[in-house]
Amino acid sequence: MEELIKLAEGNPGALAFLAEVFLNPKTDFVTAIVISNKIKACPTLRGTNLYVLYSDLCDKDMEKVVFLCKNCPNHVLEDACSRQDYSGIKIIDKYFYNIK
Repeated sequence: MEELIKLAEGNPGALAFLAEVFLNPKTDFVTAIVISNKIKACPTLRGTNLYVLYSDLCDKDMEKVVFLCKNCPNHVLEDACSRQDYSGIKIIDKYFYNIK
């Protein structure tokens, strides 16, 4: 739990997302691994940026989060998640080509 709190950086939405991924027994193992690997690979995916990923870019849809984590290059995802004005959606939209 302490690690999740550090990753959330005081952002309650990010903490709720991380709890859903790593503490919810209904979340499958593959989902947790894919998201964990992306977080480890992208040092700016912390706090508000995690919440932007989950809420703004993926509409709080865990399937979309996993798809994006698998298909979007790290630097593109980090850039998109750093934008709190929803402009990141345009950056990652092409990586959702067959999920929407």
